[in-house]
Formats: sequence, structure tokens, C-alpha cells
Amino acid sequence: MPVIDASVYVTMLDTNDPGQADCKAWFTATATADEPVIAPSLILSEVAAAISRSRNDAQLAKTVARALETSAIVRLVAVTPHLAKRAAMIAADQYVRGADAIYLALAQQLDDVLVTLDRQQLLRGAAVVKTRQP
Repeated sequence: MPVIDASVYVTMLDTNDPGQADCKAWFTATATADEPVIAPSLILSEVAAAISRSRNDAQLAKTVARALETSAIVRLVAVTPHLAKRAAMIAADQYVRGADAIYLALAQQLDDVLVTLDRQQLLRGAAVVKTRQP
């Protein structure tokens, strides 16, 4: 059950992003294989913020977040105190942003891969879990 970072989901929706095709292909292949995609519930606010800021469209951001929340493919996992503590240690040890550490901690907890486009997560997170691009 791979963990998906918000960067992949946002890119998948952006027709102007050159990485869109790769993100869509990975997401579709994963969904077709009936492999659930996991994300911390934090992804909702991260995706909404990215869409709202880039498109200057709060309504679209809310619509996308609701669609993600009810997705049959993406399974959301709550950010529990245990996960937050694990993420705090990862953030401190690997010098990554706090939200990025949540994704890494979840992948570590599930003993699975983090799929991301974030260069810092890819490089620094590799010390904690397997990381890859779509």
C-alpha cells in the first residue's frame, strides 16, 4: 500500500504540469491493480491549499478536497499522536518539513514506499523509507 504525497495528487490534476502524465499513469496503474493508495488526512488541506493558491479558486479547491476525501482509491489515515511523534523524530533527524515528515512516518509505519515529487522527501526521506517518483 504505497503512501502518496500531495505533490503527486496535485500534479495529476494540473494539465499544465509536464509531470501530469506520469502521475496519472502511476495512479491509474495502482488503482487498476486494486492496490489501495494511502495518505495521511493532512493531504486534504495540502491539496486544497495548493489548488486554491495556484488557481486562485477556493471553490475548486474545496471540490477537489471533497473528491479526495470520498475517493474509493485513496484511503485516508488519521494523524494520531503516535504518528505525529514519529514524524517529529523524522523531521528532526532528516531535516525535512513537518508536513513532509508525516508522509514519511506513515510510510515507515506501514513499511511501504512513499511516492512523491518533492525532491527533499525523495532524497532525505530515503534514509527512513523507500521513496520513489510516480
